[in-house]
Amino acid sequence: MSPREKHIPESAHRTSVCLTPEERAAIRWISEVRRMKKDKRTTTNDILVDALWFFLEKTESKTKDQIRTMVPIAPVELRSQNRNKITEMPKPKNRR
Repeated sequence: MSPREKHIPESAHRTSVCLTPEERAAIRWISEVRRMKKDKRTTTNDILVDALWFFLEKTESKTKDQIRTMVPIAPVELRSQNRNKITEMPKPKNRR
């Protein structure tokens, strides 16, 4: 099995989501259905993002373009500076 190509945008921020066993089962079911259809969007992230856009469009009548206009655009030099930041973590001290 070959590794998946990176398909999450650089501007995406990592977050965590808590799911009940029923919700995890629903996501696994969607993932398997997509896998059988040879769809590449089978990860939990893909499924949740697709559900978010579906909800916004159907329930809130908002399109991706309408949401994009609400997001401020960071200057190019700021974006490139943030990408090059490396934080070195100190080594943990051994406690005995």
